[in-house]
Amino acid sequence: MEIIQKQAEEAVKTMEIIQKQTEEAIKSTDEIQKPTEDTIIDTIIEGIDIVRTFKMGEVEVRALRSVNVRIRRGEFIAIMGPSGSGKTTLLNQLGLLDTPNSGKVIIDGTDTSRLSDSEKGKFRLHNLGYVFQDYALLPELNAMENVYISLIMQGKSKTECESAAAEILSAVGLGDRLQQLPSKMSGGQQQRVSIARALAHSPEVLFADEPCANLDSQTSKEVLDLFEKFNQEKGQTIVMVTHEEWHAEYADRVIRLKDGIVQE
Repeated sequence: MEIIQKQAEEAVKTMEIIQKQTEEAIKSTDEIQKPTEDTIIDTIIEGIDIVRTFKMGEVEVRALRSVNVRIRRGEFIAIMGPSGSGKTTLLNQLGLLDTPNSGKVIIDGTDTSRLSDSEKGKFRLHNLGYVFQDYALLPELNAMENVYISLIMQGKSKTECESAAAEILSAVGLGDRLQQLPSKMSGGQQQRVSIARALAHSPEVLFADEPCANLDSQTSKEVLDLFEKFNQEKGQTIVMVTHEEWHAEYADRVIRLKDGIVQE
């Protein structure tokens, strides 16, 4: 009987040790998960297992190979990598300008893989902004008209559009060039109009694909200073593709790609 009692006491003691270890493990897990939950809440873009392939004749090129990325609200992100690494392809997936072969992109809680093409178009129009290296301005329209044309598409009145366009053009330093045509502007000024157009509707995310590719160093700095201003003062989330290391110094974080794979 004494032996049985002793074994029972040892069993109870062992159970207490196991229970204590379990409680400590749970506590440790909670501490690890808490920042992860905060990160999820603060995530504005999440790319999950994105695969994008292209056909070039008989050859299939895998531009993105199961890419996973997460971007927090208010971050300034630079996407970098050698030529052919998949930088612009990734930007196009995250910005809904292209559709992955598999995987999905979630923007501000919306699973965009569930949207129709028409719904994606409306989502881009109301929630996203784009700046391209070739400016993509309509040559027959002046600066103000180039900016407010997208606002008119959102259903706003001409008065509202003109007011918003004038305000954002002034914010990018072009308040005195509202009526000027692109052909009368420098490359840097045209890019400022492009930035103003992208920001006029206060998008959730601004996507910029090599925005300084056609600009000299000084003008590039001015454009990047503008991005930094809107990022820091307005909390604007920015995702920018660049190949220049000094451009990346403006970013909070760099996502590096090589052969369609994110490099840790």
